[in-house]
Amino acid sequence: MTRTALKGLIQRKLRAVLTALSVVLGVAMVSGTFMLTDSIEKAFDSIFTSSYSETDAVVSGKPIVEGATSGNPTVSPALLARIRVLPSVEEAAGSLLDLQTASNTTKLIDRDGETIGGAAAPTLGVGVDPDHPRFTPLELTEGEWADAPGEVVLDAGTAEDAGYAVGDRIGVSASGPVEQFRVTGIARFGDVDSLAGATIAAFDLSTAQRLLRKDGYDSISVAARKGTSVEELIATIRPLLPPTAQVKSASASAAADSKEVSEFVSYLRYALLAFGGIALFVGGFVIFNTLSITVAQRTREFATLRTLGASRRQVLASVVVETVTIGVLASLAGLGLGFLLAKQLSALFGALGLALPEAGTVVAVRTVVTSLLVGTTITLLAGLVPALRATRVPPIASVREGSTMEVPRVSTRVTVVALGLLGIAAATLGLGLFAPGLPVQQRLLAIGGGALGLFVGVAMVAPRLVRPLAAFVGLPAQHLGGTAGDLARRNAVRNPGRTASTAAALMIGLTLVTTVAVLGQGLRTSARETVERQIAADYVVTSENGFDGVSPEIGRRI
Repeated sequence: MTRTALKGLIQRKLRAVLTALSVVLGVAMVSGTFMLTDSIEKAFDSIFTSSYSETDAVVSGKPIVEGATSGNPTVSPALLARIRVLPSVEEAAGSLLDLQTASNTTKLIDRDGETIGGAAAPTLGVGVDPDHPRFTPLELTEGEWADAPGEVVLDAGTAEDAGYAVGDRIGVSASGPVEQFRVTGIARFGDVDSLAGATIAAFDLSTAQRLLRKDGYDSISVAARKGTSVEELIATIRPLLPPTAQVKSASASAAADSKEVSEFVSYLRYALLAFGGIALFVGGFVIFNTLSITVAQRTREFATLRTLGASRRQVLASVVVETVTIGVLASLAGLGLGFLLAKQLSALFGALGLALPEAGTVVAVRTVVTSLLVGTTITLLAGLVPALRATRVPPIASVREGSTMEVPRVSTRVTVVALGLLGIAAATLGLGLFAPGLPVQQRLLAIGGGALGLFVGVAMVAPRLVRPLAAFVGLPAQHLGGTAGDLARRNAVRNPGRTASTAAALMIGLTLVTTVAVLGQGLRTSARETVERQIAADYVVTSENGFDGVSPEIGRRI
């Protein structure tokens, strides 16, 4: 029976390909999402780990408010001097680099007086001690470190995009007027030319402190003397710290720097997987409908097999083998398409000014297993009901002229279950939408579960709605189209289950489009109303990219 099923599948290869296409797209979305987000996480982990590759401990200010635009408290040069004389310290240096807040933003001005950099990413001002370059996450690719006022080092991505080279002059502004600086070097951040689209301008420490109006350092990087463990180094530094400072190991500091990136990647993964799940959900309806039609068209074939001695179990197995084969092949194709999709999504983010670093496309075992398992399971579940219907074909059907399978009726029990499911889904959806004080994660689960329950409930009860709806919708067609309109209406109600399952896929697609449109408009309206309530001014002056601060001098001039 397995050989018979596979031969039949080959004979109907075009239909098999079209049936599998919906699963291919869903699996591609799932696998592409995992590949993209895994690649981004690996790249950022590599960046932050390499940033502290020659550092054992980091001293920084304790955050007062997480993510505050003013940044964390600085550590004083006097503390750096005391740390340097400790017997357990081989080398120590201060730096200005804050990846957790937007306190070190600057602006780079090109030859035409325009701000360099995308509107969705900041320009990070970095202070580097040229005498201790081992502690900086930046790596020079050309030129030298900035070592005097009026000198700056640019990241390689910005230099290439804006057309700057060593020796060129560029405008720089932080919280004051624009100043002209000479480009002394080009650098990379870790292993990448640009950090998620951010523009990087590195100065010597004194220049960075003047531009960013900071008296101390954002952090002090410390390397232990040979034979001293990280724990011993931290233990000797901790008594020197004021109440506003803290000391961490290099690994803990790297984890703190990557925390926000990990959260962003998680949100991105969940959002993209949601679309992949919806695509697979729709694909399940499409496969169910297609296989139902196929089974109905192959009534005589199944009856002939029964006449030749095939049991119901063997007929069921043959249809299941076809379904699983389609699922496996579709999942494999979706996995390959997902690799290309991950590349295209990365290019899309780059075009939007949010270029995300990648350390090569990561194809994890989890991605392969999940994609194959999800795609095959969805296909198998969608094909079970048609497969069971195939077992009900009687052997006598092989000799009946024009024999077709009996149209299945929707039992009262199924209708009762569907109505109960609709009630539970509506209650769950209402809970997620309107219940006060519900945590965000539980609210999203309630909304998603309620919406899924509504889809399934409507799909179960839809066959009973086909006749009245077809009579209402088909009435104008019957009068205007004559015989053709009447035939169309009669054909729609001839098999209510098939008509309902065909409409279900379109229903889900239109629901998704409507949901996204309503949600987007709701977010825009809510944001606009919130701003209008909070701001009573006629005009508001902000930085162009939304990250940089505005100089008090601008306010005085206005």
